[in-house]
This record gives sequence, C-alpha cells and structure tokens, in this order.
Amino acid sequence: MHTGQIVGGRYRLEDRLGSGGHGEVWRAADLKLHERPVALKRTRYDGDDSGADRVRREAETLSRINHPHVVAVSDVVDDGGEVWVVMEYVAGRPLSEIGRVSVEEAARYGAQLAGGLEAVHAHRVLHRDVKPANILVTDDGFAKLADFGISRPLHNDETVTATGALTGTPGYLAPEVAKGGRFTEAADVWSLGATLYHTLEGTTPFGDDNAHALLWKTVSEEVRPPTRAGGMAPVMLRMLAKKPGERPRLREARQELAILAGDPTAGVGPEPSGVPRRPRWVLAAVGAAVVLVAAISTAVWIALDRGDTPGVEASTGSIDGAANAPAPSVAGESDGIIGDPVTADPCALLDVEALGAFGLTRVRTDHAELNRCDVVVTSNDSAVTAVSAKIWHNNEDPAEPNRRVGGITVVDEEDDMPEECSRALFLPGGDYNISLDAEVEAGEVDDLCALADATVNQATTVLNDGQLPRRERTPDPASLYTQSACDLLAGEPLERLPGVVADRPTVGFAEWECKWGTDDGKELTARFQFNDPLSEDSGERFVLSGHEVFNEGDSWTATSCLVSIVNRVAVSADGDGDIVAELVRLHLEADGDESVDELCDVLLDIAQPVAARLPAVS
Repeated sequence: MHTGQIVGGRYRLEDRLGSGGHGEVWRAADLKLHERPVALKRTRYDGDDSGADRVRREAETLSRINHPHVVAVSDVVDDGGEVWVVMEYVAGRPLSEIGRVSVEEAARYGAQLAGGLEAVHAHRVLHRDVKPANILVTDDGFAKLADFGISRPLHNDETVTATGALTGTPGYLAPEVAKGGRFTEAADVWSLGATLYHTLEGTTPFGDDNAHALLWKTVSEEVRPPTRAGGMAPVMLRMLAKKPGERPRLREARQELAILAGDPTAGVGPEPSGVPRRPRWVLAAVGAAVVLVAAISTAVWIALDRGDTPGVEASTGSIDGAANAPAPSVAGESDGIIGDPVTADPCALLDVEALGAFGLTRVRTDHAELNRCDVVVTSNDSAVTAVSAKIWHNNEDPAEPNRRVGGITVVDEEDDMPEECSRALFLPGGDYNISLDAEVEAGEVDDLCALADATVNQATTVLNDGQLPRRERTPDPASLYTQSACDLLAGEPLERLPGVVADRPTVGFAEWECKWGTDDGKELTARFQFNDPLSEDSGERFVLSGHEVFNEGDSWTATSCLVSIVNRVAVSADGDGDIVAELVRLHLEADGDESVDELCDVLLDIAQPVAARLPAVS
C-alpha cells in the first residue's frame, strides 16, 4: 500500500492513519464525490473466502446505523483480493488523548455517546469494546462512537484468561463478562460508564494496573469512589452497578446526562428503522473474537400426551412473531406435520451424523426453550458451536428470496448475523415454522452456514415425509413438559392483576408460553424455561408452597419485573452430570409510571397461587 494508490477504482489513498496485526486504516479521497475525505480500513482475514464474506456481512450490518454520534460505514470494496471498508472520516482525536475534562463536558460526551449506543442497540448490534480509545472527538466537541472492529480493531488488547478469550479491554469490561458471562446491552452500558469515569478521573474505575489485575479487581472489588464527578456521580455509578439489572437503560442515562450538560437534546438522533424481523444480537466488536457464554449442557427430551387445556379459550394469536394474528378456524396443513405440539421432537430435525464431519458432537436437550434441541459441535481447534432446531407457532410469511424443497419453504437468514447463521423453514399452511441456527459459543468458526446447511436436508426430508417424530422418553410427571402456562395462571392468579383481559391470551408453542394484556397497557407473560440453578445472587428469595421463588427485579428490562418460580432442579438426562433448573418465569412489563417495586409486588402476589398449582417438591 502506498500514498496515491487507487482502491476499487474510486478511492485514492492519502495518509496512513494507523496499522495493526489485523488491518490498517488510511485517509483517502473519494474521487466520485469531489474528493470527499473518507477513512478506508484494509481488513485482514487470513485470505479465506468465508472470512471475506464475514467482513462484508459485518459492514452491511453496520451501514444500517444512522446516528450523528456513530462513525458511519458507507461502502465495502474488493480490490486485488483484499477487502476494504469505507467509513466516515472524522477529523479529531481519541477521547483517550484529551485528558480529564469538566463535569459538564463529560456529561455532554456521555449523552452523545449514550444516544449513539442506543441507536446501535436498536439494530441489534453490540459494540463490546466501548472505551476512550474507541471514541473520536472533533475540535468542536462532537463525540463519535468508533471501531466496531470489522475483522478486529487496530488496538491489540484482547484479553486471554485461563478459561479462554474475552472480548474487550480490562478496566472497561463489565464484571459479568470478565467472569465469562454473556455479553448484553447492559455490558455496553457498563463500559460507557467506565469511559465517562476515565474522562473525569483520568483512570479506569479500578485504577491503572496490568490486564490480569484489572480483571481480578473488576470481578472482586467495588468501583473506586469518584472524586471529581460532582453531580454526575449518581448516574455514572448506576451505569457501573455490579448487577446488569441495576444499570439504567441508555435512553434514561442519555436524558440524565443531557440535563447535566445543560442541553436536553444532546445525543438525540433519528428514530431507528429497519430493525430485523426477529431480533437477535450481532456480536460486532473485536471482529471474530467471541465472548465466553456459560451454557447449560443438559437434559430430557420426552414423549407425552397432554389433552386440550381446560379453562382457557382457543388462542387468539401466536407469540413467536405474530402477536395478534388470528388463529385459523380449521387445522392447517402444518398442524398435520407437527401433530401434538407437546410431543413433537425438534431433535429429529438435526443431522448428528452430518454435523460429526465438523467435530465431536453431543445432543443438548434442555437449553433455554422447551421447544428446542441442540447439537453442540466441538472442532479440532476447540471452537464450540451450537446447532439448534426450534419450533415456532406463528403466521409469518416467508421472506424473499426463498426456495422450495418439496412442500417446505426455506429462507437463508445469514446476512444479518455475523456470529450466527440461520435457516428458517416454513411449513405449508402457514401456522408453524422451524428455525435452524448455528451459533458460536466459544472460539472462532469461519463458516457457520456450513453447519446450518448440514442439517437442512435432514429437516426438510423429515418434514416432507409426514408427521414429525415424537419424543422418545416418557416425562417425569413433575416436569414442566406436562404443564400449560395458560392453565397455571387461569382463574385466581390472573384475578390478582388489575384490569387484565383474561379471556384473550396470546398462546405460544405447546402452551409453554402465554401472554395477557391489561386495559392500562401492561403485559404479563408466563414462560417455561431451563436455566442454571438460581441462588440468592439472582434476587430476593422466598419459599411459596414448597417452591423457591426469586424476585429478579428489572433484570430483563428497566420498566419491568421478573419473578422466577423453581418447579424442580434435576440432574440432566443427557448423562453429562449437569444440574438444570426448570423455571416458571413471570414477567410484567409496564407502560405507565409504576415503579419496578410495584410491579414486583403484583408478580409476587400472582406467584403464590401459581406455586401452589405446581407439582409438590420431592
């Protein structure tokens, strides 16, 4: 690469701004737009086609984000076998080079960045490395979120621990992620709080130290009390809360910071549009590195025959993507393929033998949803991928483009998912679809779609042959497989929710999820899930009718409460010795001024008769 070189027949390289092991960035002139300055990032992806495709997909995802405080991605160019990403050129310097600033200036930067990060999250993208070095500030005080790490950012501070690779920078990495937990939008909020702490105090919330020491302090110590934060301390410290559920939503943080900055409109951008149909998080920052996810690796697929649920009217809609669509008046063709939803076996849709070509395989039958089955594939380089089949009850129409395999419509959905590849299979009649997903759980996998495609033939063959096979094992009578979420809440439990529209529930697959609205805009959800066993760290613990109940507060969203009832805790039937908890999740979302504590009080009241209806704890 040299000054004056033309890239893609359009961009003239003018000045190299930086370089690293995974790419280099140049200032360039756009020859088609009056030599407008742009930033070009030359990416490195080990020369394989799948790596180049991944870069293009990530660039396409990021190009949809339109916000004044996010560096824009405008183009991706192939030139001489190399892939270049074209970005907005920002004349400024990193926030890390500015030094300590006043409370008002820090609040202004914080409001701007919170607004930008909110726009990023609206497109189901996680930054995963928010820190001062990844924020550009113009001479007139305009902060922009940068470096989403297409094929890895230029800085080289990925953290490697004894348990694997963690994405992010020590000192700016949320405690739950530093422990190997799942990265969520709340982790980005924590990183932004740590960045604001640096602008005021000149250091991370745990001081300056080596990477391993900072990780240890993040997990085991409290944030150092700020000395220069003034009126900004309360909102900043809430952003730095140890528990993700105690952190503010970005919109709330932006509003508070904007008021402190004396500019209520700071950080406001255009309303987001074009959000994916079924939201999934795109792991965008630090390229292909993957946060370790602690997954339950367990349990029991079983065969049972549950009759119609008494006391609950027929569904007036479906949960999985068509919240208010009317149920068909007669059984559709897809009903004949699914049969009794409770006994339909999603494991029959996965081709374990074909997936064995990619590494060692094991079947995982009780991870997250009850309507799901996984084949976990561990490759020779220890990368771990979960290939899952999930059955959904909805009335969605297949997206374009699509293809037909017999009577099944197949839609490829990999474009929006840099760290996940999906295939959606739509059954004739339009009442059900199948989601086949390949998702990285640890390490790096270059061609996720090859794993998803490896089981498409099996799934379409099974679905075209007739009724989906039944589960192979008889359930424990105490299992949630034998229960109906709608039934559990019918009658007395629903009567404890003022204004509930009890006779028009929205019913999910096999009645393992049920939703009700209220006349003042609340939404109550009852959902069955598998999870790691809960502890008092999960929330305030109660015992109702012999069942443990945990008030997890606003751990899902800031305007809701989550209460989890433990149906039972058992050893996995998959034979791996793991312990798994079956949970009844009660979630109440508000659309008014109710506090989280008020919502939780209502849910705990509802939980009493629900716990009494569950099988007795042995």
